[in-house]
Formats: sequence, C-alpha cells, structure tokens
Amino acid sequence: MTKVVEKTTDDNNCTKYTPLQAIDEFDLKHGILDSTTPKETYLSGRYKRSFAYYTFRYRLPNTLSSLLKSLQQELNVHIYSKDEIVRVLECVTKLKNQLENDAQLEKFQQNESDSDLWNNFLSSLPSGASFFKTCWIYAECYLYRKIYSFFEASTDDLRDYDYFAPQKINALQISDNAMEEVLLSIKSVNNCDTLSHMLKLNLWGNKCDLSISSGQEIKPLDNLHKQIDCLNDNILIDNSAQIWDCLNKPGASKSVDFICDNAGFELFTDLLLAQYLIENKLADEVRFHVKAMPWFVSDTTYNDIKYTLKYLEDHKSEVLNKFGRQCSKNFNENRFKLCPPLEKEYFWTTPFEFYRMQEVSPSLYAQLCSSSLIIFKGDLNYRKLLGDFNWETTNDFSSCLRGFQPSNLCALRTIKGPVICGLKSGQAEQLFLKKMDWMFTGDYAVIQFAGKNSEHSIS
Repeated sequence: MTKVVEKTTDDNNCTKYTPLQAIDEFDLKHGILDSTTPKETYLSGRYKRSFAYYTFRYRLPNTLSSLLKSLQQELNVHIYSKDEIVRVLECVTKLKNQLENDAQLEKFQQNESDSDLWNNFLSSLPSGASFFKTCWIYAECYLYRKIYSFFEASTDDLRDYDYFAPQKINALQISDNAMEEVLLSIKSVNNCDTLSHMLKLNLWGNKCDLSISSGQEIKPLDNLHKQIDCLNDNILIDNSAQIWDCLNKPGASKSVDFICDNAGFELFTDLLLAQYLIENKLADEVRFHVKAMPWFVSDTTYNDIKYTLKYLEDHKSEVLNKFGRQCSKNFNENRFKLCPPLEKEYFWTTPFEFYRMQEVSPSLYAQLCSSSLIIFKGDLNYRKLLGDFNWETTNDFSSCLRGFQPSNLCALRTIKGPVICGLKSGQAEQLFLKKMDWMFTGDYAVIQFAGKNSEHSIS
C-alpha cells in the first residue's frame, strides 16, 4: 500500500490524519480497529482514526529514518570505533523494523542505569504489549529509551554522544534574530500584566518542537513580542492572573521549578522567564529539571543548558552576550539551579504518569513539595500530567491530575496532541468547526493553574 495520508476528521473529532485507504494489510495483520478512540480509554495505536496510530505508522518511522541519516553523516566525522558505529546503526534499523511490524516491547538488558525500573514496568503491562496495542505514551517513551540503550552499550565515548544535538544546535542558531527581538522588547516591570506577557512569551516558545516535525527545522515566530496580544484568542485557558496571585503570596524563600521541554528557542524563553522572576523577587531560586538522556528529539538535557549558555556568552550580539552572562552568573550564585546537580534524575524519562511520582521517585516528589510553583512546559509534560487518556474536554484539570499536586502547578503548553481538559462546554466543538486540526498544529495553547489547596482547578 502507498503510504498516503489525508487530512480528515471523524464523528468524534479525534484526529485529522487518516490513510486514504481505510483498511490495508498492516491493519488486518495486526488487528487495528477502524474506529476512533472510545472516551474514558487510554490512547493507543490500535485505533486507526487516532493521532497515536498516525504517530506509530508514520511520524516515528520518519523520526528513525532521519536519525539513521544523521548518524551516518555525523558519526563518521568523529573519532569513534567503526564497529561500534555499525552496531548502533544496525540496532536503530532493527528497532525501526520492529516498530513497523508492531513488535512486542522487549525488556532491557541490565546494562542501563534504570533497567530495573523499566523492566518492572514492562512486566506490569498486559501480555503481548506491543507498539500499537499498549498505551501511546508508554510505547513512545519505550522507543526513545531503547535508542539511548544502544549508545549506553558502547565501549567508548559513543555512550555520551547526543545523537539529537545537531538538530538542537541548529534550532538555537536559527533563533538568533528572534532572541534579540525579544530581549530588546521586554520591560522588567513587576505587575500582573507584565508577568502575563512573560508567561505568554514562554508559552509560544513551545511551538518549536522537533519531535512533532520528525526532527525537521522549525523556526520560532518572527516578532513574537509584537504578536503576543494578537494571539490571546488562541489561548483557550488563561490562568495568568492566578499564577501572579500565587507568586505574590507572602512567606519564606520562594522556589520555582521548571520542568523543561525543548532546547533551542524554548529553553531561551525558560531562562528569560526565570530571570524575570528573580529580578522582580517573585522567586528566590529557580530550579531547572532536564532529561537524563536525549529524548523526544529536542528535549533539554544538562549539556543543552551548558551549550546554550556558552553560545549566548560567546555571541557577537551585545544583547545576547549580556543575557548569557547574566544567566551564567545566576547559576554560579545559585539563583538558578540544575536538579539534581550531580546525579541524573531518571523519572522524567520513564513512561510513568506524574501521579505515580510519589511511589516511583519519592525524593523527587519531596523536592517538588518545597516549591512555590511548578511550571510544566510543553506537550509531553502535559500528557504525563493527565496521562494518555481520552478525557472529556470539559473535565476539571485538578481531577485529571489524579491526586498529583505536590505544590501549586501550572502547565504552559501549545496543543500538539489530543489530550486536553478544562475547556468550557461547547468550546471544543466550536474549535473543530473553525479548524479541524486545531489539536495538532500548536496554533492553540493553554496556561492552566491548579492551586495546592484548591479543590478544583481554575477554568
């Protein structure tokens, strides 16, 4: 069958992506259901009219093809064992074949730092769990973890190689003009309107997500600071005022935690918002939580923060150079912190939804309990807050967190997937009439807040 996809919707408005031929050999062989995902059900690729199906059938194979091409180009430039390079390429090719044939998820080989955690999780899944038949987020996280395991098994420096770094570095470099424009436009005024503006800058920085484009280049919005007000109608839930109230509560020293998403321009906007919080005494320290390994193509790692700071500090642009030096000074003087500072935190690269954090990683949960505000960035973190579950769009935000509320928390997310809650009655239906693919383009967004002591989120 020719792999052709058209933009469509269905009676449940589940997704815009449907292969032109309703049933093909793959679907028949692997028991794919020609239906939408039922409500109150985990999202998975077994439902053909779903974004999960499109992800496993087309997006992720394209991501792996792009990775293979990048590896073939990049690794030969560096001094690595040829045998190791060949082995890694063979492993990625095998993984791509397994994905394209809906293979069962395999346990890890005990060479990985978190193999016990992963293997216990895989053992808890129903028998025969495969890419298309298990929960979407479980299988997608498994795929990215498997990729890293091929490098961990290396006997040389290849184990520390970030195979997504070329795309992330390019994403930062093509953002020079956008970063300069933003820095020249902002005003450090301590009021609710200015904080709202800074939150929205940070929010729309989340559009630059390389996992959605299978690693293809995505430029940030031009003149973003001038577009902020024009984009207000695209923010479906805006709890900025409640975030302002949260940060202005009197008390002892205040910590704000960023659960980071993408490197590149979005990380720049994370640093910018953090700098604003420190300068205006809305926070005494800002803690950045990053991924322990290359993840979902563009997710931020420890090395991405180091590279970004150096890139800015060494930049010929005076405004970028100054901002880079300010950020480095904040790290040196412990106003900015990386968490954890010495060892890696693997919870962020597990398949677990966040409501399981207290059981799986109690030390991380205890740290977040000390936060004044936890800012969850981006689509993947939003999916883990709610779980890959087909909620009613009007469900209450706090209820969908399923008990996960170590402190006040907010989600800054441009919408690139079918998981959402907290909308008003009829709001989703109106959006589908206006733009069938609104859930997948990143053109719409939410700023959602849930207070630690509130029974319900604010909508």
